[in-house]
Amino acid sequence: MAKKTKTIKISGNIDYSKVTERILEFRQANPRGDIQTVPTILEDGQVMFKAIVTKDKKDESSASATGHSLGVNKGVKAFEKLETIAVGRALAMLGYASDGEIASAEEMEEFEAYQANKKAEFEAYIKETLDSIDETKTVDDLQDLFINLTPEVRQNESIQKAKLTKYKQLLKEIEDAKKA
Repeated sequence: MAKKTKTIKISGNIDYSKVTERILEFRQANPRGDIQTVPTILEDGQVMFKAIVTKDKKDESSASATGHSLGVNKGVKAFEKLETIAVGRALAMLGYASDGEIASAEEMEEFEAYQANKKAEFEAYIKETLDSIDETKTVDDLQDLFINLTPEVRQNESIQKAKLTKYKQLLKEIEDAKKA
């Protein structure tokens, strides 16, 4: 059964168990445990780390787990970070994690940044679409624009409201033109 290790809050209010905490808990619970890491430099310059964690190195049937990481060896401490990620994954496989997660803090933060970027891109696209709706001159143009939107954008509440408002405006313009 996995034991919950000490955690910190990372962006998004997520509990994350630092690898140092996992190692400390592992060492306390498994005095004959072993953590080995093996780096491999690939032809393209990337580094792959393999970490093997064994609960009792004197017992052949002891539980063990392997973790890997792959990345570019650029920047300060990149090599060490890749090693830490591999060790963290192996420890998580053995149950030394906050809630069974395997991703590193860096991976979680990168994922959150990716999600924030996607949200910003979507919001920018919504704004562009709202501007396009506002610029339509005919009901047919509005229909064509709306048909070509993705279902996700079409179902957006702001888009729905803007489409309805523009449609009513265009119908009124048609009515006013007929009266003139």
